Amino acid sequence: MNSDGHYTPRCGDRLDALSGAHHFAVNDLHFTQAHSLHKHHYVIHNSGGQPIDLFQLLNPIKDASHKRNRQFAPPDSRCLPGTREELFAEFHLWAKQPAPTSDVNCDPEDGAGSVKPICWLYGFVGCGKSAIAQSIAEEYARRNRLAVSFFFFRNAGDRSTIDRLSATLAHQISLTVPGAKALIEKAIIEDPGLIEPTCSLEWQLEHLVYRPLLSALEAIGADIDDPYLMLVDGLDECMDKEGISTFIDTSTEFFSRNPTTPLPLLITSRIEEHIQTHIEDRLSVIHLIDLVSKSSRADVASLMKTTFVNARKHYRALRALGDAWPEPQDMGQLVDYCDGSFIFGSTIARFILRGAGNRDPRTPMERLPLALKINPGLDGAYIEVLSRAQHFPHFHMIISTVALVQTPISIAAIAALLGLSTYEVIRVLVVLQAILQVPGRDDVPVSLFYTSLRDFLTDESRSGVFYSAPSHHTYLTHRSIDLLFGPNPSANGECGKYAMVYWCYHLEIATRSNEAFDLHSAIGCTLQRPVDQEDLTDSTFKSRWTANRPLRFVITESDWAIMSRNVQKADATTRGQAPAIDESDVCHHFTHPRFFIHSRFLAHLTSPLR
Repeated sequence: MNSDGHYTPRCGDRLDALSGAHHFAVNDLHFTQAHSLHKHHYVIHNSGGQPIDLFQLLNPIKDASHKRNRQFAPPDSRCLPGTREELFAEFHLWAKQPAPTSDVNCDPEDGAGSVKPICWLYGFVGCGKSAIAQSIAEEYARRNRLAVSFFFFRNAGDRSTIDRLSATLAHQISLTVPGAKALIEKAIIEDPGLIEPTCSLEWQLEHLVYRPLLSALEAIGADIDDPYLMLVDGLDECMDKEGISTFIDTSTEFFSRNPTTPLPLLITSRIEEHIQTHIEDRLSVIHLIDLVSKSSRADVASLMKTTFVNARKHYRALRALGDAWPEPQDMGQLVDYCDGSFIFGSTIARFILRGAGNRDPRTPMERLPLALKINPGLDGAYIEVLSRAQHFPHFHMIISTVALVQTPISIAAIAALLGLSTYEVIRVLVVLQAILQVPGRDDVPVSLFYTSLRDFLTDESRSGVFYSAPSHHTYLTHRSIDLLFGPNPSANGECGKYAMVYWCYHLEIATRSNEAFDLHSAIGCTLQRPVDQEDLTDSTFKSRWTANRPLRFVITESDWAIMSRNVQKADATTRGQAPAIDESDVCHHFTHPRFFIHSRFLAHLTSPLR
């Protein structure tokens, strides 16, 4: 304590000696006395003799919980009554008995069937994760069994960072769990540094959130059959990757020590690359639920039906059409188009009901046939969605790559192919979730809902500023060759495989559409002389191509035939001799369309790196 009576605490400092002290200061809070109520338990008073408001001490985020005004603090979503019933049943069973009878996402060696106090709900953008989280939070709050709810949201100020997470969770706990407030106040008295910005997230979570909460639950005798729920939605929306890692590590470590505590933790997010690396070794305490496998056509149908019913309430012209519009067969076709995506269903419904902007003169009855055909009539909807992301860096490069790659590749592979971070790719794609299938994991392919989007992007007369020009094939050729044979080859196995098989395809289009394209400049010195068949089949080929440009993923003897064929075609192309590439020549090598992995690698590639 300074000579003026002011004390500047650090994390871990204990102030037990302040019991009964008069007229002292901790940080910027001035006290007349710290009264001891019982052993190691204090109540803080200010200079006026009034108890300090814990809200003032913690300064929590006000609009982070399920009680926020969702119109001003998105995500603005919740499940419609009667939907997601199968998923809710599985969740409630897990919450009461956190030892699931089966977990298709886990290997038995990872602890399938053991106590798993953390439930991780994941899926592609727009599949309803936040709506489910909102509905679950509201249900537990009605039963007075919601300990905390925190909804991250990208580019939403404090809700897009980790900085005030612990303080916000602690304040909510003080309001929802009996006895927790006094324990949190005690923790702050004993360690005032807990509320300092310099205190680590790990220390705050452990001493300001988890320990007081655990002690409170033990004091009230909380029952596993009626547990308190902790809910964190949209963890991937947090822009602090290091903070996310700390939250995951601290939480999984706490629940590993306390697996049977009546305190299930529900987390929803996409499983991005940086998240996956932190949970793949902790599946013994994490129960994974993939929403893609839980999507119900009936739920999407209910969403679409409710949307049109609500529209009829507000528009007299629609009421005149009666309850049978759209007709059942048309509604069924629209639902099929959605392929389990609620956000794509909302996009189609909005296009039908409102058009592509305020200047769209067509009526809903005229727009319905356009939506059913997914034809150029939807161009206005595409433009509206694409315009939301065009200000982001690398937008054109990313959307052109999604449109022009010859088989869908994952977010991680797109990032590797373009030389970007996964974050730079994701922040563009999530804005386009209404027209793209953005997967729940970074290692699953990004896909278009319908090829009409590719048709739109590759037709300059329709797409205008969003046009994916053939010249992008030139860029993809350069990047593919660079990643295969350049000084810094790709460490991403999927990207390397794509470049190996398809660099020649992009080359063929580049030479046909770009007169200025120079293959020798693209490859450098690797084709100093004409390539002959003998060179392509013996060890000279491998040694010449890998001596200074080593491939960082394993290539077997049989795989060199593919590379040899591509090199031969490339050399012939430069001399005007290459025939048009037969896509079936490479496409038949692919197995399950969900994974797009070259079959010749499956038996030999145990690791993507040499």
